[in-house]
Amino acid sequence: MTCTCISTVNRQLRIGGTQLKTMTALDEHGRNGVPRVLVRVEFTDSAGRRQQPITIATHCPFCGTKYED
Repeated sequence: MTCTCISTVNRQLRIGGTQLKTMTALDEHGRNGVPRVLVRVEFTDSAGRRQQPITIATHCPFCGTKYED
């Protein structure tokens, strides 16, 4: 089963002029794979200025479907 949540949510967010932050990895043949949601990570200790890590979801945060590799 393929998840369509990113398209569905982006359609809903379009009204406000926004969209989900996603990334699309390349597959083993150099073609675009399935888009995945990027999860924003914030540090709880704001004392140090550090680059925020990029966290990529392995499962859809909306329906729980595991993204294809």
